[in-house]
Amino acid sequence: MPENNKKQEIKDEKILVAKAKKGDRAAFEDLVRMFSKYVYTTAFFILRDSHEAEDVSQEVFVKVYLSIKGFRGLSSFKTWIRKLTVNTCIDRLRLRSKFRDKKVSLEKITGEYEVVFEGAGGPSLEKNFFHQEAVRDVLRIVVQMEENYRLPLILRDFQDYSYREIAELTGKPIGTVKTNIHRARRIIKEKLKTYK
Repeated sequence: MPENNKKQEIKDEKILVAKAKKGDRAAFEDLVRMFSKYVYTTAFFILRDSHEAEDVSQEVFVKVYLSIKGFRGLSSFKTWIRKLTVNTCIDRLRLRSKFRDKKVSLEKITGEYEVVFEGAGGPSLEKNFFHQEAVRDVLRIVVQMEENYRLPLILRDFQDYSYREIAELTGKPIGTVKTNIHRARRIIKEKLKTYK
């Protein structure tokens, strides 16, 4: 059954994209509804700021609206919008001063996890609680990481980018990307030991 739902979702997506390319505003609005949470979540984990994530989300959908007629369909729409989101976030990060790489307060991000991870977990209430707690612990660690560890880790482990793609996006050698991802994973593992 989930396989059929996925196929139907991809079919619906393709139909909406085709209609939006022809100027159908309702189809474009449906695409925005379909992908707005995905775009926001991606932006939030890269930027660590809910307001900036909202700004980037709006900027991404403006870019999509202005350039959807040029979308050739060589990749899925989701892949295309993901690339637009990541590139927009990277541009935003480049504009930030290196000295402004501030740490985000846990109080601020704790409430935002509820938005990003609604409905996570399995059928058991107890399992669901412990799963959500584990996810929160990992996310707290990731959000607090320095940008040179956080960004490649998110692109690799949350967004499924290849090492080569991450190297191209960040302008870093592949070896540096792999090292930073390895170190980020090690940081998570070490800090999780202190939570237990």
